[in-house]
Amino acid sequence: MYFRSLLVFFVLLNAPVSDGVAQTQQIARARLEGSVFDMATGNPLEGAHIFVSRSSIGAVSDTDGAFRFLIPLGANRIVVSRVGHKTQIHDVMVRAPRSYFLNFDLEEEVIERGDLTISDVRDKKWDKRLEKFKTFFIGSTANAREVEILNPEILDLSESEGTLVAGAETPLLIENQALGYRIEHHLHHFVVDGEETWQDGESFFIKMTPANEKQAQKWGKNRLKAYRGSAQHFFNGMMRNRSRQEGFQVFHVEDPGEVGDMSEAERNSIAPLRKPQFAVNPYIYLSEGPSEQDFILDFNDYLQIVYTREREDRAYVQWQKVYHSGEVRSMQHSWIRLQNGPATLDPQGNSLNPYAVAFYGYMSFERLADLLPKEYRPN
Repeated sequence: MYFRSLLVFFVLLNAPVSDGVAQTQQIARARLEGSVFDMATGNPLEGAHIFVSRSSIGAVSDTDGAFRFLIPLGANRIVVSRVGHKTQIHDVMVRAPRSYFLNFDLEEEVIERGDLTISDVRDKKWDKRLEKFKTFFIGSTANAREVEILNPEILDLSESEGTLVAGAETPLLIENQALGYRIEHHLHHFVVDGEETWQDGESFFIKMTPANEKQAQKWGKNRLKAYRGSAQHFFNGMMRNRSRQEGFQVFHVEDPGEVGDMSEAERNSIAPLRKPQFAVNPYIYLSEGPSEQDFILDFNDYLQIVYTREREDRAYVQWQKVYHSGEVRSMQHSWIRLQNGPATLDPQGNSLNPYAVAFYGYMSFERLADLLPKEYRPN
């Protein structure tokens, strides 16, 4: 067993939720504390990193293997990582603002390496694969130009018949000068097949200290721009029943298709003649979950999400060859579908299974260069 002591998240908040998720915007926190041990010896492990995936929330174990930090209520992916040991991942739903005690036993990892060949000639194929990996992993937006992988040499890159596979035994260290974050990314598996991408990895964000007020303002402005129209923005607005007020139009469609710049009124006036038809409120696809703090998102086919307050990036037109008119449009168009049936969400719109929803269109174009910690909210 990975858990030395079992954590059961079952205590609910005292106040009942009388109006769905619209009243649950404020994020409360619980305390997570415990220790990390070596599974074989039982000795405490110093220097283990325990953090919430895609956040800046976490701690490092001390000389006694102990750790303690505050964790937001809701869906959290807890990652336990230490060099020389196998990384553990635990998806949990934290429902009560109290203390939870949890110990982890980490298994030592033995890495087998093949024969080492040293050459003063750079592997041009590897360099080409690295550039392809960076394009699909970091993205092609304006922010991507200010993102640097500090240790690309740790990447294991292979390609066969046009399919690129990437992985890394130790975390990638990434600096995003556009948004002001250093990112420690645990890349387990990353696949590029044609224009489709699959990945399994966990990111930990560290806020950088701005050199001056001008840089601080730049980061604040860029973070807000990255948030607006993002999946994080959409789901947070949906859970508060504010999709329309936040600038989103949503349509239930059978298949993604080419769409133009029509206003919602124009769409609705011709709805009997074509699809997508009338705009819908995505809030209707939410129902009560196992507890008053869990919600179930369920819909068939696709939801087409149109963010009306920003134009498309010209780089997106070049990147997206499918379902696009070829012109830069005044609104950003995305589609989502459920991967394996209904998804369990917390009141902030975070999924208990981080891969429960598949993204297409603009939301899939914005990648790590535009990614923000899950706890980010506009001021």
